[in-house]
Amino acid sequence: MADVIMPQMGESIAEGTVTKWLKNVGDKVERDEPLFEISTDKVDAEIPSPAAGVLKEIRVAPGTTVPINTVVGVIAAAGEAHASPPPVASAQPPQPPSAAAGVVTLPPIPMPAPAAPAPPPPEAEPAPQPVDPDAPKKSDFWS
Repeated sequence: MADVIMPQMGESIAEGTVTKWLKNVGDKVERDEPLFEISTDKVDAEIPSPAAGVLKEIRVAPGTTVPINTVVGVIAAAGEAHASPPPVASAQPPQPPSAAAGVVTLPPIPMPAPAAPAPPPPEAEPAPQPVDPDAPKKSDFWS
């Protein structure tokens, strides 16, 4: 079996929305054949199948937004026994119309408090220079 995951389509992309499945549960798929479509804030793309076999399970319904690396489906090897297709699950309960459709809200991640800035080092006074008694004096030059 091979898990089908929500890919990261860019360095700053954290989630994606499954917009359409191009295959149904029970359909035969080839490796790299387009399997589903996604939409992110930066790109819309067809995602290829990671393996050849039969689409055994769809875990994320179209219109659902999930974090990257979420398993959205499962592909079974062509010879594996097939169970009855499981129901398509939604990643979240229904939202009121005022909420953004298909957006998953994750709990906040605790961040450590920023460290207090270190106090500046004390300014060192220049060390006194020894006076050479044989050194010429200013008055020796300007007289």
